[in-house]
Amino acid sequence: MANIIADTRKKVRTLLKEIYGKHFTEIVHEVDNTFVIRRGSAAVQVNVKPLSKEDCLVQALSYVVQGAKVGPKLLTYLMRHNATMPIGAFGLLFDDTVTFSHTITGGNLDKNELRTTIGTVAFVADETDDTIIKMAGGQRAVDANISFLNADGVAVSLKKNTKRKSKPVAKKQVVAKKRK
Repeated sequence: MANIIADTRKKVRTLLKEIYGKHFTEIVHEVDNTFVIRRGSAAVQVNVKPLSKEDCLVQALSYVVQGAKVGPKLLTYLMRHNATMPIGAFGLLFDDTVTFSHTITGGNLDKNELRTTIGTVAFVADETDDTIIKMAGGQRAVDANISFLNADGVAVSLKKNTKRKSKPVAKKQVVAKKRK
């Protein structure tokens, strides 16, 4: 079993180098047997996990929102999206962090399948984080700088490398607010 895991990790690394080419070292970070790919406001972690003696799983997972108020409105939103998504699903971690993930088998993994899986997970996380925050509060995972569990179950921090720009406030608006 250890060989299939190690062989698939090597294959994932090779495919990621093909997918990202000369930008590989800027986009892909390998941390303790986990590949972390930054795309927009999302970070997708790719892990290889055991399935059977002959095969393994390649999971692409993105932390979407941390600290959201989990209630009927948010759960309905997530479940309705799960029912209509052709691939992947939303989930909740033990600390109520909203995630989106998709898992594929590793035995016959190809470049297109890996690219599509990572791209879809990143796209959904990037497109839904602000909607979830408006609905249930919390912070985008990339802004919260949360940790993730790598393939070995060790918590690893996502380092922020992009800052969200805030709109400048005109001096007149600040003065007017102080006078009221």
